[in-house]
Amino acid sequence: MANNIERKHERVVVNQTIVIKDLINGGDFGELLNVTVEGIMAITDKEIDTHSIFQLELILPFEINGSNSVKIGADCLWCRKAENFHRYWAGFHIIDASDEALLQLETLIDQYSK
Repeated sequence: MANNIERKHERVVVNQTIVIKDLINGGDFGELLNVTVEGIMAITDKEIDTHSIFQLELILPFEINGSNSVKIGADCLWCRKAENFHRYWAGFHIIDASDEALLQLETLIDQYSK
């Protein structure tokens, strides 16, 4: 996990399944593990090339501001094989999100930080 970006916000672990969809290539991308307003960590079935850019959609377990999904643009900072699983951990920096998406992320984080 070699990156030099210092995290400004504490990660919030997600305790229920939030599926991530790939909006460009279609289909399931993986599952959300933790989140900040600046980035996400996901688990995926395939290895992700670092510095790959994705348009992702987080499928929420409940509506936030009238929507059950959050769309973001994200850059993969690192990826590594998960021990004892045939999956990969991957960390992403959010590089594109609407004001509405950022508000949804803040609400999601608030829901999980209690």
